[in-house]
Amino acid sequence: MSLPAATIRRLLNVPQVSSAWVGGGRSLDRINDRVFGAAWLDPKDQAIRSMELSQLPPTPEHLMRLLVEAIEHPRHFECEPCRPHTIIVDDRELQFFLRGIVAPLDIQVEYQAHIPLLDEFFEFITATTTDNAEDIELLPREYIPLYKQKVKELAQLDIWQCLDSIIPLKIHCEAWDSPTLFAVLVNPQRANHDFGLLLYRGEEALRNFWQQIDQEYPYIGEDDDERLERAILRNNCLFLNFTQINPEDLDDDLFFVLNGQLYTIDPGAIHPLEGMRPFYAPEEAEMVYVAIEALIKFWKKTKKQFAQGKYPELNLRFKIPSSCHFALSYEVQVATVPEMVSNIDDNSEESNLKFHIPIDTEAIPEQAYILFKLFSPEELQKLPTVVSYYQRGEIPKGFQGYPVLTIQTKKTAAGALAARIAEEGGIHHLTVFPPSEAEQVVILLAQTNANHLWLLDTFDPENGLLLLDWIKEVNALEGACGLAVPTA
Repeated sequence: MSLPAATIRRLLNVPQVSSAWVGGGRSLDRINDRVFGAAWLDPKDQAIRSMELSQLPPTPEHLMRLLVEAIEHPRHFECEPCRPHTIIVDDRELQFFLRGIVAPLDIQVEYQAHIPLLDEFFEFITATTTDNAEDIELLPREYIPLYKQKVKELAQLDIWQCLDSIIPLKIHCEAWDSPTLFAVLVNPQRANHDFGLLLYRGEEALRNFWQQIDQEYPYIGEDDDERLERAILRNNCLFLNFTQINPEDLDDDLFFVLNGQLYTIDPGAIHPLEGMRPFYAPEEAEMVYVAIEALIKFWKKTKKQFAQGKYPELNLRFKIPSSCHFALSYEVQVATVPEMVSNIDDNSEESNLKFHIPIDTEAIPEQAYILFKLFSPEELQKLPTVVSYYQRGEIPKGFQGYPVLTIQTKKTAAGALAARIAEEGGIHHLTVFPPSEAEQVVILLAQTNANHLWLLDTFDPENGLLLLDWIKEVNALEGACGLAVPTA
């Protein structure tokens, strides 16, 4: 995984200094460990570059998003945007994760087992910091009148009534950093409803979106803001939201009037390593403008072919002039992707769309043996010293038995498996299918942080019942568990 090219260029324009920053996360609530902090600190300037509190342990992606914020928008009022020469962390997994990502930014990543400054900071979390939330220019000024006109033209099209929020259009232009975008219409326009446009950066990003719709969004409760935020931040797209407001609430120039209603234009981008930001870089503003113009031309030529819910196979090319550079134009291809849509299964009465994700059945060595048991505090303390790979979740205080999934195999195979799990960024979550029926074969799947699905093992009804009991222990700890690959 890497940062978008536009983001790398933007960050490289920030001056680099010789400083070494330290970063990491800690549990802050000594009573129930439900409050966590994450931060990047500059010891030289004695400054907090970025900081965030959460109810979930900070992930490597979370620390990377905070690092981008620390570089561009430092929280301390005396700090200027800059890139450090070195960052120091106290977590090996985080070091390996960050090393490749920040290499294009000429930042070194070092590991230090104990960082006293971080410990002191999190102990005195109420130390003075200043919210440096300066006004951010959402679009370069020259694009504002262009967007107001072009977005209104797009919003007036009946494309919103003909395409639902799961049907994409492919937009391709070789001149872009992300040559292929997949346009998805969100919340098709109705009276008094907000709506928007998502532009996913590539096919993998779109597939991840479909997967989340099927596997995650249906199970996130209305009050589960943390899980919803984590799901959203795994997207990789540019977005344009059109939000209906009252005239007295208008406080910027980005707006248009549609059917007598006032709508604001909210641009932005989401990336797993950058987080969500509410603005476009100049090249992104240009790319999205050209994409909108291509969508408008495409729909005006083809809308009759989408009648009665049809999704025809179409592929059109357009020459789109640049919005701000008069001598420049773009060759843009807009197409439907029925071959991708055909991979979506409609398996429910409510037309719940489901994308088939390939399952890797060879990731786990053939002779491997899967164990699921509860570890005592003493056993858990010794575990990291006797295994090739160990990944733990959040460990509550005072636990009597912590669930750990153990994959036993030959020593050479264990080393190879441990290396592959580390290369994939660890295991993101486990899935049991079926989740409750013990009368049939039970399947155990693992999804890695590289978004690959592995078949761990299948179990007969008797062993499947043991697995389901183990899963109940995991659920009792709100999904926390460990994974270990012994050395022999």
